[in-house]
Parts: sequence; structure tokens; C-alpha cells
Amino acid sequence: MAIFPWKKGDSDKKSQGEGASGASSPGGSEPAPAPMTFSPDRATRFFERAVTAHETGSFDYAMRLWLGGLRQDPTSMQGLEGFFKSVAGFLGAGGKGVPKDVLSAVEGKGELEKYLRSLLEWGVHPAEASYAVKAIEGAALLGLQGAAVWIAPRALGAAGKEKKPRKEHFVAIMEAMRKFEKYDLAVEAGEAALRVDPTDARLGALIRNISAESTMTKGGFDNTSEGGFRANIRDAARQQRLDEEQRVVKTEETLDRLIVAAKADYELNKLDRPNIIRYIDRLLERATPEDESTAASVAREAYAATQEYRFLEKADTIRLRQSRRQVAKLKAAAEAPDAGDDARRAFKVAARQYMELEAQSLEAQVKAYPTDLVRKFELGKRYYTLGRYEDAIGQLQEAKSDVKNRAEILHILGLAFQQIGWLDESVQTHRQALAAHSDPNDAKGMDLRYGLMSALAAHGAEQNDLANAEEAYKIASSIAIQQINFKDIRQKREELKTLIGRLKGGAGGAAPAAE
Repeated sequence: MAIFPWKKGDSDKKSQGEGASGASSPGGSEPAPAPMTFSPDRATRFFERAVTAHETGSFDYAMRLWLGGLRQDPTSMQGLEGFFKSVAGFLGAGGKGVPKDVLSAVEGKGELEKYLRSLLEWGVHPAEASYAVKAIEGAALLGLQGAAVWIAPRALGAAGKEKKPRKEHFVAIMEAMRKFEKYDLAVEAGEAALRVDPTDARLGALIRNISAESTMTKGGFDNTSEGGFRANIRDAARQQRLDEEQRVVKTEETLDRLIVAAKADYELNKLDRPNIIRYIDRLLERATPEDESTAASVAREAYAATQEYRFLEKADTIRLRQSRRQVAKLKAAAEAPDAGDDARRAFKVAARQYMELEAQSLEAQVKAYPTDLVRKFELGKRYYTLGRYEDAIGQLQEAKSDVKNRAEILHILGLAFQQIGWLDESVQTHRQALAAHSDPNDAKGMDLRYGLMSALAAHGAEQNDLANAEEAYKIASSIAIQQINFKDIRQKREELKTLIGRLKGGAGGAAPAAE
């Protein structure tokens, strides 16, 4: 098998020992592509940001970050699985087609870019077998064994569900698996192809040969050296561990075994980044209180030794997870039928402390990733919730160039201006928020209109501005017509009617007709 000419950065290491082999197509003799550089460290930074974007519901942005990380390290299974989880979130939230900003993350004419584009196309069109087959062919061409093996059963499923299954799809999957000596999957794909075309005697003979290769390999008969059987046993153990790590659902026994192995690797070299990350991730999968404490301790030690912020961020994430669970317990106690003032007070204090912890964590993130607008947006929201309005304004003003979240950022920015008494700025910012949102009548649009109404009402009352008061009344009336129980809109409408009457010279003055 030809070796793909990867070129490592000075400090980068190949994760999990997976070779990037296979420059030529299965069974072919094409020349190897030009050398490529990959960086697991850079990829990890992309992936950490992708996790944050996913958790905040910015699925298309998370997709872009996952692909950006895979461009740095296409061997990463974390990146591959994370990308498809974010795609699922994108589709579940009503997303359709390939977002243009995500497509821009995989621009280029190289084989790696073609592979990443095939992942993107397949992700947003999961029922299209042709995209799945392109993805596995791309993985095979680049020598990405882990990715190809992960894709294979999913591609087989997609190919088998087509109204008219295509023989060439199954053959392509078979050849990819044969290349990586995954003979069971190769035989499964070959047999599916043969069911489509039972007359293909040549294909039938090939499948029998692959089955024979599988038997030879499993038994270790193809290795006649003295250590052949021992090497086969070691390889089987290593492969079992890789297979177990890639499972989405793991048994307690499997997790216990993986944690023991990950800890052993970590103890051998506590400065090896992949070992550190793997040990922490395995602990957090099992997630007992002791596991979380150990994971946080390992992360803090790694940060102290390397000064790489990603490890401190992991420790902060664990601390927030533990604090969030405590807040949830206190909330349940405070909402119990027999809850007293002490329980409600304890919940209120804990909730405030949790928000302050979140803000502290986000402050560190913004410092570490100064160009990440999503983190600035999240920090601005936390500052607003905590009543730190001027701090919120500073962060939100920096974040407002984020096109995806622009309307929401401007909305909160307008509310913050109103809280510090800058009513002209509040009105202007709320108008910008509405202009940035596509539909003024959907749920978000109504929230934005309500914000503009509040700002206009406050301005009208403070400045005795009849025009603003009348505009606020019209907005309140239009919201009430659309949804009369929206927030406190009935009360606001009556207050504005009274305000307009006062401004016109009498408490009983008539309100303007609603548009």
C-alpha cells in the first residue's frame, strides 16, 4: 500500500497512530499527491470552538469549525463525529441545503478539499447514497482508515435504501474496505453488489477471494515469522480498543477498560497532548463525580505544564457542569410545594454564582480567542443578565459584525442602552435589529418589535415625545392583534394609551388608530 506523503509540523504528532496511507486508488498505480501539512494541535482548537458553537445552537457555524479542524487534521475521529452531530442539529432546527458560509470553509481543488466537500454534501443530504460513496472514496484516496471504516456501514445503509440500488456504489465501498483490509465489510458490500447483479461471475469470484484473505488474516497464517501469532494478538487488542473508542454507545465494562488503558498511556507521558485529551474524554464519558474531579485535575495539571489554554477551558467546563447540577438541585428544592424562604434564597444565590462563573470562563475564552465573535456575544449576554450593562455594551458592539447572530446581538445591545438611560441609542439599535431580521412576524420578530416598542415608550415618557409614544402604541396594537397574550402586551398598550392622552393634554385623550 502506498504511503500518503503527510508532512508534520515541528510540534505536531499523529494521533492514535493511524497512518495516512493510500495515495493511489484501490488496486491502482496513480502517482501520490503533493505533500500536505497537518496539525492536530490547531485542529483541537477548532474542535473546542465547534463544541461551544454547537452547545449554543449555532449549528452551521459549528459545522464550519468542525470542517476547519478536519482540514488541519483529517484523521481526527472527534472532528468527523462532531461534524455529523452538528449537521444533525442543523437539520433538526429546520436547516436545508449547504450553507454558503460553511461551503467557503472547504474551498480548494485538492483531494482533501474534495473529501471535506463530500462530507458536507452527504451531511445535509443524508439519504443521497452518491454523496456517501464520494466521501468513502475520498477517505480511501487520502488513506484515512478510521474515517473510511466509520463511513462504510452508513454508506452501505444509504446505498441499500435507494429505490434502485446501484451496483457501482457497493463496489466502491467494497474496494475501499479491501484497501484497508477490512474484509468483513468488504465482503458485505460485495455481496450487496452481487444481489443487484447476480450474473457478474467475476465479482462473485472476487468476493470469494476476499473472504479467503479475511480468513488468512484473522488466523495470522499470512505471517510466517516467529512472532506472527503474537503480533496478530497485539494488533487485535489494539484494533479492539480503537473500535470500542469509536462506538457511540459504550457499556460500563467497555468504559472501565478504556479508562484503564487511557490512564496507562497518560501515566507514561503526561505531556503528550493526545494522551491527555483522550484520558480526560474517557473520564467524562463515564462521568462519575470522582471521574469529573480527576478529569479537572488532569486538565489543570496539563495547563500548568503546557500553558495551553484549551486545558484550562476543559477544567472550567467541568467546574461549570458540576455547578449547573447543584443549581438544578436547589431549583427543584425551591419549587417544591413546601419550599420555604431559605430554599428560594439559596437557589437565587447559587444561580447568581453560576452566572458569574460562566462570565469568568467566557472572559478567559475571549482573551484566548479574541477574534471569536460567538464567544464575545455569549459574554455580552452574561454581562447583561448580571446587570453589568456597560460591560455588555462593549462586548456586544464588538460582536455585532457576526452576521448569523446580528439581530439578537443588536436586540440585547438596545436593551442595555435602555438600561443605562441612553434612549436615543436604544431606539436606533432596536430599529437596526429589526432590519437585520428576515421576518418581523415570527417569534423572534415579535420579540424585536416588543423591544423597539419599550424603547420608544421610555423615550416618549422621558422626553414628552408624542411621536415616539404614538409609534410605540401602534407597535403594541399590532402585537396584540397578532398574539394578545404575548408577554404583558395588553398592559403596555393601556399604559401607552394613557401616556398619549397625557401628552395630548388630558388623561382621557384619544389614542391614535392602530395601523
